Amino acid sequence: MDDIGEDRRAQLRRARIDMLRNVLEDLLRVEPEGDDVFRGATSAVFDRVYGGQTLAQGLMAAAATIADGRQPNSTHCYFLRIGDPKKPLTFKVERVRDARNFSNRVVRVEQGGVVISMLMFSFAHAGGGFEHQWKMPDAMAPETLPSRDESLVALYGETLPMNAGVPWPIDIRHVNRRPWDSEPGDGRNLLWLRADMPLPDDPLLHTALLLYASDFAMPEAVIARHPIHWEDLMVGRGVFGASLDHSFWLHTPVRFDDWLLHEQESSRGAGGRGYTTGRFFNRQGELVASVAQEIFIKETGSVGG
Repeated sequence: MDDIGEDRRAQLRRARIDMLRNVLEDLLRVEPEGDDVFRGATSAVFDRVYGGQTLAQGLMAAAATIADGRQPNSTHCYFLRIGDPKKPLTFKVERVRDARNFSNRVVRVEQGGVVISMLMFSFAHAGGGFEHQWKMPDAMAPETLPSRDESLVALYGETLPMNAGVPWPIDIRHVNRRPWDSEPGDGRNLLWLRADMPLPDDPLLHTALLLYASDFAMPEAVIARHPIHWEDLMVGRGVFGASLDHSFWLHTPVRFDDWLLHEQESSRGAGGRGYTTGRFFNRQGELVASVAQEIFIKETGSVGG
């Protein structure tokens, strides 16, 4: 493990859990403001509203209009504008359809009357039927790997790049290539992730937290294919990146207070856009969720080494 000392490692874990409690108690608690209109807090971890936060809060707003216990099965989102992390968000829910097996909701996410994201959610009853899945890839156990926070503190000390996101509320442990490694990779990454504390037995909460975390590492497979320095991307030094859209499918109920293995790959980059797909497996080998995202990256000037 990265040698930062047990005291610093314990301190980082406490900070991570404190941030997770903030996510649970504040960010995921959307407040009703009228007929199918909800208000949500923001967080200043980054210089913009984190897309995963928008997704999770939008899910909670949409779920508040579902009355019969249906659970989310898919999410599709367009990130239209960069949000201001100092301003609250408004979620306007449209009840598009309530059929025998599925319910659909469209959510407009606004700041100051301006739409910054458009989300669509599908909810379904649990049901049986045919099953198949890809095999879970082999990976080192998460207990043998350092957390993302530990690795970054070991590398940078206490002078971390802007937008590095330390501490981060989710425990993330890279199995192979880390995004700050200097050598380009093949765009096929493995990482473990979980909420680092016991969570209530609320399926919607576990789904919302996984959706929250699903946006965080998706650009890593894209930048791994190119000589883009992670720190340059974080601080906006010569290169700019942003998520364009995000899709997520929940295949089976998930527990996010146990480890999930995230397998991801970037199969294509073209026109300044990079495409990444991924899968989440629980420790029993079940493929519990899948995700896809396209990001936009452009050079804005000279890039550091």
